Amino acid sequence: MHLLWMAIVALLWQIPADTAANKAFVRDNEIWVQTASAQRQLTHDGVAKRLPTLSPSGNRLFYVLDHPVPNNAPKEEIVLLDLNGRISRRIIPKGYVPQQFWRLDWIDDQRIGAMSCGHVNCMYWVISPDSGKTIEVMSGGFDFIWSHNRQFVARLQVGDSCEDGYEADSCSEHDSVLMNRDGVTLYPHQASGQRVQDKHTHDIGLEADPRFVWSPDDNWVAFTDIIGPEGDWYAVILSPSGEMLRDTLPIDPDYDTALVWLDDTHLEVRTSHHVFQFAVRGKKFSEVRGNSSR
Repeated sequence: MHLLWMAIVALLWQIPADTAANKAFVRDNEIWVQTASAQRQLTHDGVAKRLPTLSPSGNRLFYVLDHPVPNNAPKEEIVLLDLNGRISRRIIPKGYVPQQFWRLDWIDDQRIGAMSCGHVNCMYWVISPDSGKTIEVMSGGFDFIWSHNRQFVARLQVGDSCEDGYEADSCSEHDSVLMNRDGVTLYPHQASGQRVQDKHTHDIGLEADPRFVWSPDDNWVAFTDIIGPEGDWYAVILSPSGEMLRDTLPIDPDYDTALVWLDDTHLEVRTSHHVFQFAVRGKKFSEVRGNSSR
């Protein structure tokens, strides 16, 4: 009994009463967390840190640490930390080339995500926080927005074609959307495993983040598309199985436009001055004019 009591006391000494944190941030190059009762400093080395990201359970976090390289991009590593300030692992993803990490994600308690971007596309690593091993690498594209159930990830591939060399005025967008981590394009549609020779141009996504918005039940991901040569704006919804529905937008969205799911079947497109509501009805997707504010 005495040994059991000693073990319990030791455990209580090691783990604060408010073990779960709800916010992590950097202050003066150090990692801090906000718990239910107080703010606590976890690191004390004075080295610059970035992107502190809490686990879903709030009992650990990771961040990026820079190692400067003369005349080159900094070499960065991902550091896993518990709420006692102990480093449990240092991670460099498989195939990583010195480049700044743009984003870190806790996909779930068993997977973390790290995104690094160059001039034309991004790399996204899925890593085990427990072993530090790279589970999966997604190469090419932007955004990498996970569904709520963490089964699918929507990403944008940017393409263009230029009729007259590389003069900007002669180039047109030919963007596409991938979702199932298998490299298969779902929008515009595929045929026999190859991209459809689509004569239309596609400029996908609003300027403001997020570009892709998942419905609450993860049956659809919503985004916008300017389809040329007409230049018409569309609200598009796409399922992980490749089913696509879309309808034209009454006006050209402005920079502040946001896509918001009200429930599993109703989507609002909110501009600075107007709100347009769309609904999924069976195999149709169209504006609900009575519920839109023009």
